[in-house]
Amino acid sequence: MILVTGGSGFLGLNLVKRLFEKYKDIKVRTISRSEYDIQKLKWQIANPRLETVIGDIKDINAAEFALKDADTVIHLAAMKHIDICEDNPLDAVAINVIGTINLLKCFTGDTFIGMSTDKALEPSGCYGATKLLQEKLILSQGKDKKKNRFMIVRSGNIFASRGSVLDKWRNQLKKNNEIVITDLQMTRYFIDVDVLADFIINIMEKGKNGCVYVPNQRCVVLADLVQAFIEIYGNKDTKIKATGLRKGERPHEILYLPNEAVITKMSSRSSKDVEKMSIKEIKELLLKAKERL
Repeated sequence: MILVTGGSGFLGLNLVKRLFEKYKDIKVRTISRSEYDIQKLKWQIANPRLETVIGDIKDINAAEFALKDADTVIHLAAMKHIDICEDNPLDAVAINVIGTINLLKCFTGDTFIGMSTDKALEPSGCYGATKLLQEKLILSQGKDKKKNRFMIVRSGNIFASRGSVLDKWRNQLKKNNEIVITDLQMTRYFIDVDVLADFIINIMEKGKNGCVYVPNQRCVVLADLVQAFIEIYGNKDTKIKATGLRKGERPHEILYLPNEAVITKMSSRSSKDVEKMSIKEIKELLLKAKERL
């Protein structure tokens, strides 16, 4: 049994699909706080090997119930929006930290994978700080329980994920034919959801205890992303409004620390220094993701 927390989210949905495509005999259980999201997941994945639980990992009893007979956990559930975490730090800590503690306390299986973010490194805000703590908690279990596997997958932004900046821009175009952005020179790592889902499955199969795994991913200058987005979805009258960095946000991200033992890392740790994706490449990704937007 594989438990995928946050299985009804954008990455979770695609990961569960991939798991069922690759393995013909496994069962997958998901847990979510949202009845609507669980129902939507069941509509999109009509598979008798899928089990769903409505519950909140902040509740240790719900975590224990979801973990019953689970030999593998892929922990995706999190509060992930920077501004919401900044405004609601108690909730961010409760879900991202306490929720992880509850899962680790109740886990009796073999493999535990935590999904982390580039914002966990040298964090400048609440979200990154909670994900840093999540990483530390999971990896500490790997030191204490060496017969099991406790691993981290760390990634940048998932291209066209639900609630992403592309979602926001699409809504802004419909309302005001305007795109609101914090900083045009900002750089961000991006990865395709299918690539990330396959990477997680590969780590589930072959990963080693106590390791942090970082998939290769491309870097985007937000000015180029805006230009490509307007060329596909906007028009000559589309306006761009820059507002400046938000609380807890920084202009460039890093994927690993200088002396960190990371498997599969970029040639440069900072999104400021790596090779940037061209506008043509960005447009190709946008067109691929068009049905998701």
